[in-house]
Amino acid sequence: MRRLLSILVCLSAAYGVCGVAGARAQELGLVKREILALYDGGQESGGANFTRIHRFAELVLNHGGFTVEFHDIRDKLPDPADVERYRAVLTWFASSVPDPDTYLAWAQEVSQKNVRYVILGDIGVAVDADNIATVNQLLALAGLRHTGGLVAPTPGTRVLQKDPDLVEFECRLDPVLPYYPVIAATGAARIGLTLELPEHERGRKTALVAVGSRGGYAALNYEFCHPQPPLYQGRWLINPFEFFRDALGTEGLPIADTTTVSGRRMYFGLLGAEGWSRPSKIEGFRDNGTTAAEVVLRELIRPFDKLPTTIDLPEDIFPKSGRSAMEARQVAQEILASPNVQKTTRHFRASRSRFDAEYPSISNLSPLSSLANSPGAPRTTNIALNAGAIYDNAQASEENGFAALKQTAANSDAPRRLKPFNLNYQAGVGERPALLQSVRQLLQLASAAPLAPVSADRYAAIVDGFFDVRVEHLGNRSWQIRNRGAVQTIRFDDAGDSDAALALSRGVIGQRHVGHVLYVALDEAVDPAIVVLDSSKRAPAGRLALEESRWLVRNVTTNPCALRFDAQGYGAGEFSWSGASSGRYSIRATRSSQELWRENAEPDAEGRLRFTVPVAGIAPVTIEATCIQSAAQ
Repeated sequence: MRRLLSILVCLSAAYGVCGVAGARAQELGLVKREILALYDGGQESGGANFTRIHRFAELVLNHGGFTVEFHDIRDKLPDPADVERYRAVLTWFASSVPDPDTYLAWAQEVSQKNVRYVILGDIGVAVDADNIATVNQLLALAGLRHTGGLVAPTPGTRVLQKDPDLVEFECRLDPVLPYYPVIAATGAARIGLTLELPEHERGRKTALVAVGSRGGYAALNYEFCHPQPPLYQGRWLINPFEFFRDALGTEGLPIADTTTVSGRRMYFGLLGAEGWSRPSKIEGFRDNGTTAAEVVLRELIRPFDKLPTTIDLPEDIFPKSGRSAMEARQVAQEILASPNVQKTTRHFRASRSRFDAEYPSISNLSPLSSLANSPGAPRTTNIALNAGAIYDNAQASEENGFAALKQTAANSDAPRRLKPFNLNYQAGVGERPALLQSVRQLLQLASAAPLAPVSADRYAAIVDGFFDVRVEHLGNRSWQIRNRGAVQTIRFDDAGDSDAALALSRGVIGQRHVGHVLYVALDEAVDPAIVVLDSSKRAPAGRLALEESRWLVRNVTTNPCALRFDAQGYGAGEFSWSGASSGRYSIRATRSSQELWRENAEPDAEGRLRFTVPVAGIAPVTIEATCIQSAAQ
């Protein structure tokens, strides 16, 4: 393997894929993906799940490919020598920490290590003559210097400069600006916001949002429009995607993606058991005592058998005895017998995850996972989108959040794909007509959209892979991706005209551009994979490459006139491959050497070979495509 890596690096250099304009130099070796998040449990009680970093920032960090490890600053701080394994330390304090001297001494030592330091909100100490030199050693990583001054709200302050790509992302600066420190820019690579102090301060300036060579800083009340009641109305003032990208130095890095498989946005559905045995109030079902769960089976599962449903079915939801117990178990058996239904083996956390007119900020979307309450326990995968009706043990709430899920699904797909399309509902929707209709409409939407349906357990496995994956920079825009588990998509943001160099890569089965983003599909059967980027637009690699598919694809062998792969999925298998030769192809699908389907197809003028395999693909299928002309020869 080591010899293969050396050959690939040499080949990529020969192809001239290094030194691309706009790409920043990246260190060779293991890409550090962990962020150490410090929080003050006295300011933010309840544990890491209730911190600003988890609630507001972790989603953005996950989207950038990072995992977050939380540490309460009231506990003993980590050994500074151990902190170098992190890409950065991130803080988001609202005021001074309990032991500012100890913290500042620790931060000073960490600032001398090969680690970045990113400060949102308060620095964590009250700046005075005794500590200002140490504070400035920390701020120097962002190219800043604290003067010790603090200016109260006053109409005399004016905005001197603002970077529209970095500030006023979801909210605007107030006409009367809040308190701010007086901070000089000494070497910041990018300044997001500069204010001019009132006239009596003789035209002095302060930089409140800035990014330097080894960190970033956004002052309190200038990083986020902090929520007032209702508490979910907080919004980002800085653009967190731009800010973290620059502060963490991630431009051009590959990102393990948890939203996309086979070039398409993922879909998964999760059915909970709340309200399982309640009698339905829906016309046509209420008169004969039909339970809500049976309505779900008849109206939502069977008619939408091209979409998977993963069911969370704990034993304690069934009545203990009597006819109702028998009927409830019978419905459960019928649901589980449906080919598109799988009983989950995982636990999911149903935290709020919305992005719509009522919840108009990305800060209301959940991160990939939440921490367990007990130390050392594994993280719990969060539901991707959760805007459904709220239930208690007695009755359904009047709120029908499903009506907003369509907007959340759209907003979390563009301009950035932040989440898969996820429909999460309880069996109790079969009790009330409005809820049932809302879920039916969402299933219709998912059925018509170009998605890649997977089970909820598959999504959870992809999230697991995200936390385990290791990315190594080999040089010349080449990376090795290993230990990725179920993660089969690598994303490059701001890819521009770059493509994966298929002839140089290993385990890459295709790619797809969506706007400025490049999604690279990997073969699950190949680990480690090697991805090499190239922007030279040379001749095609001489092989078919996957653009998009409804089914999961693996074990791919291909050249311009022959293609063989294994696939598995829900609904008819829709495939699009680029790089096809002119002329017709014979395509057939087999399972255990038995032919299930055969048809001819012809690529379009751009060499795209599109075909649909109309067979059940829940059990794996082998698909072969061969040039008819070549076969005759």
